[in-house]
Amino acid sequence: MFGPLTKFGQGAYEAVKRFSYGNIFQIEKTTGPDRLVIAPNENQIDILLLLAGLWDEGYFLLYILLVPRLSKREQGRYQSSGPLSFKEAEDFCTAFKPFLETDGRHHFWIGSANGNGTLVYDQHNVIYAYGDTARYIEFLKQIGFKEDSVSIPVPHSHYYHAQNDKFEDELMEYWEWKWSPLQPSDE
Repeated sequence: MFGPLTKFGQGAYEAVKRFSYGNIFQIEKTTGPDRLVIAPNENQIDILLLLAGLWDEGYFLLYILLVPRLSKREQGRYQSSGPLSFKEAEDFCTAFKPFLETDGRHHFWIGSANGNGTLVYDQHNVIYAYGDTARYIEFLKQIGFKEDSVSIPVPHSHYYHAQNDKFEDELMEYWEWKWSPLQPSDE
């Protein structure tokens, strides 16, 4: 979502110039439990699915539309009905991976219906992981991530690609979403 992107092939996008975090993570203090900030260089949706796969079965998805580009869409939170199986969550994520990873109009969450955790993928290509941070860290180290300070580049831009508008439409038609207004923490 950082830097210009060029369209290649059948709707897939390849970064021409994109910010690279370095496959790092850090533990961050919050007003509640600590959370893990994960900054992958690429394949953020794959990382989300791998982490969600550590939980017990039963998932929900939350799509947070910050900047609707289609007049028929309303800014807000769109939650899947559920609970969903891992396969249902994986199929959705696979279908919309290029859109979710290359457009800055949204945030995307995968949550455990059983309280095992929540993964928040924000428009800065950073994942915030809530739940068993020790287990997440062990897994991230196994796949080559290092502990380091994560910071979002300043200045930066968010791109809302017109060629992705059709994917916004397809995503919104995929489930019968339950809408709610944005929360102050969404912006």
